[in-house]
Amino acid sequence: MFKKPVRALALVALPATLALAACNAEPGESPAAEQTDRDTVAQAVASAANLSTLSRAITDAQLAEVLDGSGSYTLLAPTDEAFAALGGNGERLLEAEQRPLLVGLLREHIVPGHITPDAIGKAIDEEGGPVSMTTMGGGSLTFSSEGDIITVSREGSGMARFVGDAIEAGNGVVVPIDTALLPEDAASAPSSTGGDSTAAQ
Repeated sequence: MFKKPVRALALVALPATLALAACNAEPGESPAAEQTDRDTVAQAVASAANLSTLSRAITDAQLAEVLDGSGSYTLLAPTDEAFAALGGNGERLLEAEQRPLLVGLLREHIVPGHITPDAIGKAIDEEGGPVSMTTMGGGSLTFSSEGDIITVSREGSGMARFVGDAIEAGNGVVVPIDTALLPEDAASAPSSTGGDSTAAQ
């Protein structure tokens, strides 16, 4: 997809821009993220007007406890419109029998660390091209830029764009995206979970 080589960013060795972003951010310093210091990531999602479907998915997947905890996470948050675009497939992902699949899919939208869109954009500039980060689920997300727009992709799942303002919570960052990063097989046939051990991990 990208013409330039993608340099993987290990969580323990992020570019200086991303590492410093988590340590040096001060209130009012980053216009790309709305400050909600008293909210956790899960609470920030629940209070956002355009993330109600994701909030339900987090609750159904029993990930709220993780996103309410002391760990720091950056959540790539599909908007309500992104879920609506999945049609009936998106609705079926929220059914009880689909929970193992839903958990696995949501974990692929979470990156450990407190990373703002501004920090990601600067990292892309510093690397001279796309950068990749490892998700909570062990997969890889690739971040790139199209002019002023930051995009994120997951192998086999297409591409999403950052939309609107990110929400900087007390324990992480919520970054709205316009497309759910679902593998093609999950988007087309979510009822066929079978023995998907990867999603259940």
